[in-house]
Amino acid sequence: MRVVHPALVLATWPVAWGAYFPSYNIEETWHPPLMQPWDMLRAVAGSITVTWTPGWNPWCAVDRYELEVRRPLGPPMRFADLESLRYRETDIDQQEIETWPGGGNWDLWETSYVGVGRAYTLWVPKHTAHAAQFRVRACGSSARMGLPTGCSAWSPVQTAYTVLSAAQEKVNFMVRGMGMNAPDYTHIEVNRQVIYRRRDETGLVLAVFRRLDFSLQWLRTYDTHRNRSEALLMAEHIRFYNASFLIVVASTIAWEWQAPRTLVQTMEFCGAYHFGQWAYTFAEQVHYRSNSSDLQQTASQEQFGHPYAFIGIPGIGTAMGWESLMYNTGHYLARSVKTQQAIIRGVAYYDYVARLYRLHDVTATKATFFLKGQPPLPETFHNPIPSRKKAALDFFTLASMEPAYVPYIGTLREHITKVLEANGTVMPYNFAFYLQTDAKVRKVDPRPRSWWVTELERVWGGHSMRFWYHNGTVLNDGVRSVDRSCPMFIKHNHLFADPLSCGVNFEDCCDRVDVPDFPVTECGVGVSPTLCRTVELIQDDLCEVAL
Repeated sequence: MRVVHPALVLATWPVAWGAYFPSYNIEETWHPPLMQPWDMLRAVAGSITVTWTPGWNPWCAVDRYELEVRRPLGPPMRFADLESLRYRETDIDQQEIETWPGGGNWDLWETSYVGVGRAYTLWVPKHTAHAAQFRVRACGSSARMGLPTGCSAWSPVQTAYTVLSAAQEKVNFMVRGMGMNAPDYTHIEVNRQVIYRRRDETGLVLAVFRRLDFSLQWLRTYDTHRNRSEALLMAEHIRFYNASFLIVVASTIAWEWQAPRTLVQTMEFCGAYHFGQWAYTFAEQVHYRSNSSDLQQTASQEQFGHPYAFIGIPGIGTAMGWESLMYNTGHYLARSVKTQQAIIRGVAYYDYVARLYRLHDVTATKATFFLKGQPPLPETFHNPIPSRKKAALDFFTLASMEPAYVPYIGTLREHITKVLEANGTVMPYNFAFYLQTDAKVRKVDPRPRSWWVTELERVWGGHSMRFWYHNGTVLNDGVRSVDRSCPMFIKHNHLFADPLSCGVNFEDCCDRVDVPDFPVTECGVGVSPTLCRTVELIQDDLCEVAL
């Protein structure tokens, strides 16, 4: 029997190893650990718990795991500056998501844990609310048979974060703008907390929120409809803020007439589009309005008071914000029909990496004419002209000179003159209801007298005194025109009425404003829809607080 000396075996060992493992590499023999999928259930306000899979090497045992941690570098806006605002910060390509924000924007890696366990909890100061990145590797216990063991490659980086409360992590918001012909409360609400709710101001309401914590930084109303200096001041105040703020604008009553190009460019810088189009049409123009005639035939086309709402970020670029613009058509005693409201709803999610809020799931109402350039069809609510009266297409006129459509203003304020004439209330007599045949034979309306009521009488104190058409004798007792409440206000003075000029309880204008069973002066419906009893209470409360 032949005996082989052990020294000869050891001498030939590298040759045999090289033949059996021709491409031996210590790093290739390691199966590095992998971070377990991140679950927010393992995070609280002051700690982050991460776990990882076992590492494995066929030639040695795992001696320890080394876990390294790093956190975002620099102020929060450093991360926001890495993204292009013109994409609204949500439409980022998948490749950018995988590499964003890059290793150079994080702190240096620091060893946070060394041990055999495969779970680790990182404790951080509470309310810091931002992310941390983890990576782990496995290291061998010792060398065997002259082979180096070392450590495995690092696992792919995993991003985890602490969590805020539900009210802080997702902030619901709603912005509603109103117009002259659709009177209602202009409303700004954040997390079910009312920031602004009034209906007695005119112009644009500006609210500025800080994107780092969604706190309110500025709130003021600018009368951009009647005061050009207010519009310039609004533009100046918006320019004070950078991309770390959200700009919120809502209309109240009217805003178009004194919105100059300076304000337009500022709003477009924050993401607006239709604001500039409308300001170009209405602002700094000669406005002609007449209650008796419309020689230029432009009064209806130049109506003001479009409900408008806007949310943007300084620097986001023109048309990249969230904007809502509706028709200025109101409602005419239609309680079941919703008024035109410019509404923007959405959710602001907290970005734990960049440490600021981003807007998601934002929806904004917008009329089809402003959204697609499509005017409303005939015989619809906003264009009630019958199809048979639609003008034939004229091929000899310039298309740009013809208005796309003439908006229908359906408020009682707009139609009170026509209603007065159509209901037979022309002085000095109110003639009775009668039927006239083809033979010019007139017969008294055979319906019960209780049905002898016109639209005007329904809203203005009941039946009128009616006279017989032939001899002027009284046919139906009722209220004479001169005896009705506030006749001059209903017919003429309502055009110049507002909450400030009508005095205490509106007695300087009419003694029956916004009272029960008197729709002609009812708040939101009557000839002066902005006169409301609730406004006086709000003003008194504000005065008491101020005092």
